[in-house]
Amino acid sequence: MRAVTFSRHGDESVLELTEQPMPVPAEGQLLIQVRAAGVNPVDWKFREGAVGTDRRFPLGMGWDVAGTVVATATPDGPAVGDEVYGMLPLPYAGAYQEFAVLSVSAVATKPVDLSFAQAAAVPLAALTAWQSLDAARVTAGQRVLVHGGAGGVGHFAVQLAKARGARVAATASPRNLGFLRRIGVDKPLDRTEDHPYAIEPVDVVIDTVGGRTQQESWRLLRPGGVLITLPEPIDETYRVPGITGRRVIVAPDGEALRRIGELIDSGAVRVEVQDVLPLEKAAEAQLISRTGSVRGKLVLSL
Repeated sequence: MRAVTFSRHGDESVLELTEQPMPVPAEGQLLIQVRAAGVNPVDWKFREGAVGTDRRFPLGMGWDVAGTVVATATPDGPAVGDEVYGMLPLPYAGAYQEFAVLSVSAVATKPVDLSFAQAAAVPLAALTAWQSLDAARVTAGQRVLVHGGAGGVGHFAVQLAKARGARVAATASPRNLGFLRRIGVDKPLDRTEDHPYAIEPVDVVIDTVGGRTQQESWRLLRPGGVLITLPEPIDETYRVPGITGRRVIVAPDGEALRRIGELIDSGAVRVEVQDVLPLEKAAEAQLISRTGSVRGKLVLSL
């Protein structure tokens, strides 16, 4: 089968389109013919060596899968021929390829109205958002601020928080402020302004950016508030007493994907795909991803 792999850490030039053996599902797993694979910032971080793994080179790429079940090693879950989407477990990549093996507990039926490309944009980003909101215990009536609200995780965090009844503010570049309004943001904030966060203290901050953004987020929270950070651990230098701070690292969850799929099919959550590129352009997709200016997600089609 065709697969994008790399045999050393480095820039996007280390990616190669290679022929690899067909994976074989073990007990509790499904073999999926991959129709599309999502592209995430963690992909190029893994390629560069910032995400460790105990596997040897050559290594596969990617964690988001949408496709069709072609073999099953479990009596439960989807059957052969079913259209599904799911996420491989970090750090065991293997989505940028024609066939992938996933645990039955990591997949769900593909949302009816989504193409395979749209479905592949969902798992890792939407699960990160979902698990972040769970970790912060977001409930109706709370005020939530999402940094990077137009990005992959951010645009799902905005919509899933709204679905829970929260009031949502979100930061983005000027070109994306209209997009934030279209996906339901109550208060879009221009992240390029000198003082863009002139808002009342919020209950929860979801930080998809890190660095200075994480450092400045503490002062935006009310006493008893929660800061969820995604790209990096909490910087203890800036921790504020009375505010909870924690990092969330996403994990596969088929049941959560099923519930997210219901929200997508109901129209409560939309999936933004900036571009779909062929598998052969995986390096180009990662180069675009690395700019940090993607609206929603990039996807590879197979």
